[in-house]
Amino acid sequence: MARPRTPTNILEMRGAYKHDPARAKDRAHEPKPTGDIGPCPDRLVGPEIEAWTQIVTECHTGVLCSADRLAVELLARLTAESWVAGPAFACAKAARMSELLGAFGMKPADRSKVAAANPAEKKNPFSDIIKGKRA
Repeated sequence: MARPRTPTNILEMRGAYKHDPARAKDRAHEPKPTGDIGPCPDRLVGPEIEAWTQIVTECHTGVLCSADRLAVELLARLTAESWVAGPAFACAKAARMSELLGAFGMKPADRSKVAAANPAEKKNPFSDIIKGKRA
C-alpha cells in the first residue's frame, strides 16, 4: 500500500516549501474546503442519526467540513449497521469503517496525521515581522 500523501498544511508547518518551493507550486490549486459539516442529512434514520451525531460530536474541532458530508454519512450508516449486526458485521465493512475513522483522526495512531485549524488559536502579532512581511 502506498504511503499516504502528507497534507499541505503539515508541509507548510514543517517548512518543506522553504526547502523545496516547487513542491508548493504542485499544490497551488488544491481546493480549500469551506463551511462546517452542517446538520444530519434527512435520509438518515434511527440509529444512523445517533451515529452521525456521535461522529460529529466526537471528531476533533476543525477537522470536518462540508466536503466531508458524504464520508461521514457512510461512516454513520456503517456504524449503525455494526451496532445492529453485532458479531455478524462483515469484516470488509469493518475495514472500511476503520479506514474512515482513521481519515478523520478518530483512532489513536491516526490523530497525529490529521491537522485542523484551531479557531481558539490567536495569531502572534509579530509573526509577520519574523516572516519578513511588513504592514
